[in-house]
Amino acid sequence: MPDGRVVLKENRIMMVSDEMGDIPAGNTRGLGLYFSDTRFLSTYEFRLNGLQPILLSSSVDESYVATFQMVNPVLLLDEGKRRIPQQSLSIRRTRFIHGGLHERIGIQNCGSEPVDIECSLCVDADFLDMFDVRGTVGALHGHQARKLGKPRMPVVSDAGIVFGYDGLDGVFRQTQVLMDNAPASGDANTLTYTYRLEPKQTVRLVVDVIPVIGEDDTAFASLQDEALEALQSSYRHWQESTTKIKTDNAFLDRGLLRRSQMDLRILVEEFETGLLPMAGIPWYSVPFGRDSLITSIQMLMVNPEIARGTLRYLAEHRGRKVDREREEEPGKILHELRYGELANLKLIPHTPYYGTVDATPLFLVCLVEMMDWLNDTDLFVELLPATLGALNWIDEFGDLDGDGFVEYAERARGGVRNQGWKDSSDSLLYPDGRPAELPAALVEVQGYVYQAKVGISRILERMGQLPLAERLAREAGELRRKFELKFWLDEEQFYAQALDRVKAPIPSVTSNPAHCLWAGIVDPERAEILRDRLLGPDMFSGWGIRTLSSRSPHYNPMSYHNGTVWPHDNSIAVAGLRRYRHTEAASQVIDGIMQAGFRMPHYRLPELFCGFRRDQRFNNGPAEYLVSCNPQAWGAGAAFHLLQTALGIVPDATAGRVYINPLPFGQLRNVEVRGMRVGSGRLSFNVSYNGGRPHVEVVEKPDELAVVLDEPPLIT
Repeated sequence: MPDGRVVLKENRIMMVSDEMGDIPAGNTRGLGLYFSDTRFLSTYEFRLNGLQPILLSSSVDESYVATFQMVNPVLLLDEGKRRIPQQSLSIRRTRFIHGGLHERIGIQNCGSEPVDIECSLCVDADFLDMFDVRGTVGALHGHQARKLGKPRMPVVSDAGIVFGYDGLDGVFRQTQVLMDNAPASGDANTLTYTYRLEPKQTVRLVVDVIPVIGEDDTAFASLQDEALEALQSSYRHWQESTTKIKTDNAFLDRGLLRRSQMDLRILVEEFETGLLPMAGIPWYSVPFGRDSLITSIQMLMVNPEIARGTLRYLAEHRGRKVDREREEEPGKILHELRYGELANLKLIPHTPYYGTVDATPLFLVCLVEMMDWLNDTDLFVELLPATLGALNWIDEFGDLDGDGFVEYAERARGGVRNQGWKDSSDSLLYPDGRPAELPAALVEVQGYVYQAKVGISRILERMGQLPLAERLAREAGELRRKFELKFWLDEEQFYAQALDRVKAPIPSVTSNPAHCLWAGIVDPERAEILRDRLLGPDMFSGWGIRTLSSRSPHYNPMSYHNGTVWPHDNSIAVAGLRRYRHTEAASQVIDGIMQAGFRMPHYRLPELFCGFRRDQRFNNGPAEYLVSCNPQAWGAGAAFHLLQTALGIVPDATAGRVYINPLPFGQLRNVEVRGMRVGSGRLSFNVSYNGGRPHVEVVEKPDELAVVLDEPPLIT
């Protein structure tokens, strides 16, 4: 529960409350009940005799159920003549999400005397679009977003309160707040219940909050037990469908890995095309091309169905035409898709919005990685039109000036200026602090393009499609040659972050080139130089690799992209270091990130954390970033990507083999991997560390798959 938020999510419905379980009226932290990018509940406050209870503990250990244990403050009755001591009443709130919010509030008199209490539930619904809740939308086409539609008068009855909203987009939205029994009194926002509790007696309030889009006035029947059983069953199915991983390190096993797996379950939604991870809660619980693709790659060893569903979804929503307002172009992969009133009115370009330069090559990289794991030729053929479209976009639309590099330039009103993964406005600066002149060619994007073309070429060659395979291989080789000439900085002995409008290098020392190690575009000799710089004290904080060198004039360990540590960024860097055989450096970063995860609340790897130096003398922990998304998909996926790299798992299913070559890390002695999908079957193995070279025992494998206990050949 970072910064006091408690998050529950199931499919498109999400509840974000404070640590008490409340949504305070007028809060500015994004708390609320959301459905399809709209806040259906903006106030939700439980009070006892008009006072807020005292919190003892709250728990979201099971990810899908939240529990709040509270007691009463001192209560004065009969105009102060009677006094109910503190901790006389036990108050327990339990909730889950399944088609809406379902909550039970139990109150028990633990004292020896009867007590009279008044319980109240204050509720409200503002139906704000998520963009307006975030405060990122001011005046849009002369309108304030919050004044677009028209709220209806709340309807109060013995069943509860119903709020309605007629959107300017022609969509009627309503929030049904339903109770299991009639209140003693009620008005437009508050339901009140009065009870006389005998000693040891318990009363219970059952609340269902159902968000509805459209004119469906069907009464909702509360079946909380059945809904909870269905939710529990879906979680059991999720666990059964994922790779089982067991280690002798409780912090890793029952902490970091379990939390990451549960966080991904919260964030993954199911569409007709299959599973798709949303980016992060609360602001980005929507399809997000780059984040969904990187998360899919990270999770291949755990559940490759995520990659399959993501590829299908993004292929279905790929660009079909040139639309400058949405930055759409044929073959381009979307950046972000929104569902709310502003999107329906086309007051924002996210319908979908295509302003990203890296999602299209990453789509191809994800496809290659999926083929390396599953060799699913049927899916490859199914996605061939999208694959060819993406390749064509890279050459025709991505390369704006025909120099062989993929660039971006902001085109859409209300769009994104910096269109790589570091997409904040100050992430690409000249040394004097000026924003880089666009178009810009980002260093990591050239790596992704190289990685995509080499990988697709390899697969096509094995499928007998030689002309296209040979062409892509030639293009990749030429890109690599140009890359080394233009991006290498002799003075810094490092790669530039980007090339600007006139192809002058942006000389910032950043984590971006580490992605090029993962892509395999880096010259092996320069990879050693890169390794040393990434692990130097200006880049490696002790917890992980910073996004920007501490020597930079723009460095700030608390800046979003200019000095913080991002777990997903580090997981990609680690995979790159391992690819070039720099195992000691990889092990050092793995240990740093995992140790940070062990010290985070609930063992959750966040979107990012501050880049302050790790001080071993005082045993300090990593400092949390104030507004980090938690949970966040590629933060959760980083744990498994790091583990895959640590175990040295490199699949090559199209060639009928998989490499396993573990490196020691984290003082582990044993790791068990069961049911990992590779090729047409499942691979299970044990790793034991006995002070020397790790020993691998293969328990089961597909018949057609050879397990090679060594590093794969270094091919760059």
